[in-house]
Amino acid sequence: MAKKAQADPALGEIKGKMPIYKNGLDISGEIILCAEGIIIRADGNTLRVPFRYVQMLEKSSEMPLGKVGVELEVFDQMGDKHYFNFGLSDNHFNLLKKEIGK
Repeated sequence: MAKKAQADPALGEIKGKMPIYKNGLDISGEIILCAEGIIIRADGNTLRVPFRYVQMLEKSSEMPLGKVGVELEVFDQMGDKHYFNFGLSDNHFNLLKKEIGK
């Protein structure tokens, strides 16, 4: 029997998880990549964001061990703006940038 793919009720099939870092070593949360958006788990909060609500995704700095500093600005479904500054592996940043299409 085939294993059923995991899915988020609002954002669809889960494609993968990306750890986020507060520096090059310490994991401080995660981004869950879904078919229709991302789920950000950081600072004790969970935020579900469709791709069209992502305002900005930029590489801000180089970090040790193949990581990059990332700035992410999104709107939630209530219209509130959220700004994140964290580390992400360079490969995960490139994948996220491609999926978001910005």
